[in-house]
Amino acid sequence: MTGEDFIAAIASMAYIREQSAILHHMTEEEYSSILESAHTVDLDNLDFLKRSDYIISYSEFLFLLSVLVKPIDQFSRHFRILDRAGSNTLSKEEFLSVETLTSGGADPFKNATTSMQIFLFGADQTDEVNFEQFSKFLHGIQRQCLKAEFEAYSDGQDFITDDEFMRLLLRRTLIPDIKKARYIDRLESRPEQRRNKIQFSQFCQFMNLLNDFPDFEVAIRMFAITKKALTKSDFQRAVKASTGSLFDQELVDVVFDVFDEDNDNKLGHDEFIKVMKDSIKSRNSSSYHHVLANHSGTRWGAYRGCVKQYMQIH
Repeated sequence: MTGEDFIAAIASMAYIREQSAILHHMTEEEYSSILESAHTVDLDNLDFLKRSDYIISYSEFLFLLSVLVKPIDQFSRHFRILDRAGSNTLSKEEFLSVETLTSGGADPFKNATTSMQIFLFGADQTDEVNFEQFSKFLHGIQRQCLKAEFEAYSDGQDFITDDEFMRLLLRRTLIPDIKKARYIDRLESRPEQRRNKIQFSQFCQFMNLLNDFPDFEVAIRMFAITKKALTKSDFQRAVKASTGSLFDQELVDVVFDVFDEDNDNKLGHDEFIKVMKDSIKSRNSSSYHHVLANHSGTRWGAYRGCVKQYMQIH
C-alpha cells in the first residue's frame, strides 16, 4: 500500500481504486528504488503520506488507523509503554513492537523495511526518536488525515459550509438516510445570516472532542442527572473540561442549530451523544481486528478487507 492509497481510503475520495492499485506488486528493483528515495525525519513536512512512492505495510496501516482515534494527551502514555529501555527514546525494535500488537502479528512482510521506518530511524535504521519527535509525528499524521477529509468537502476553498460539516460527520454514522436528511434540512432552512463557514482549525477542534468524548459525555451526563437543560455556555464548559480549550462560537452554533429541536437555545444532549458515539464507533480501529479474523485464510485477505471496509464505512 502507498501513502496515496492510505489517504484516499481515509478521505473516501469520490473515486475508488481497483484492488490492484491498493496491493502493489513491485519488483525488487522498484522496491529498492523507493527505499533509496525515502527521506529521514522532517517533522515540518509530512506530505509523504500523499505520495504514490511511499510504502506502508499492513501493520503500519493498522497502526496509523489506531492513531487517528487517540487523544493527543495519550501519546505520552504510549511512548512510555514503548520505551522499554527507559532511555526516553524509541528504537526501531521498540517501535515495531507496537505494530506487532496492533496487527496481531499477521503482517506477512513485517520484517521488511518500509518508508516510514527510514523516515523515523534513518537509512541504516539505527537512529532513535525522542518523545517530542514521536508526538509531533503522530499529531502530524492526524492533521494530514483530517485535512484530506476536510479537502474532500471544501472544493478548493479554505472552509466548508456548516451543512457540509454536518454531512461530513453524519457520513461516519449508520444513521438512516432519512434521519440524516432531517438534520441537514434544519441547517439549510435557516436564514442566510445564521449560516457559518467552518475553517479547518475548527474542524480539528471538533474531531479532537470526538477523540476525548468519554470525558465529555461524563460532563454532559451531569446535567442530565440534575435535569438541567444544556445551554451554549454549559456546552462550552463541558468542552473545556474534556479537551482543555473552548470551541469557536461557530461550532457551538452549528451543534445547537442541529440538535436544539425546540429552538429554545437548549441542547437535546441525548440525541447529540447518540449521534457522536455512532460516529466514533465507525472510526474505531478495533473493528479492523474483526476483519482480520474473518480474512485470516488468505495471505493478504486481511489487508484487502481492512482497506475495503474502511472505504465502505466512509
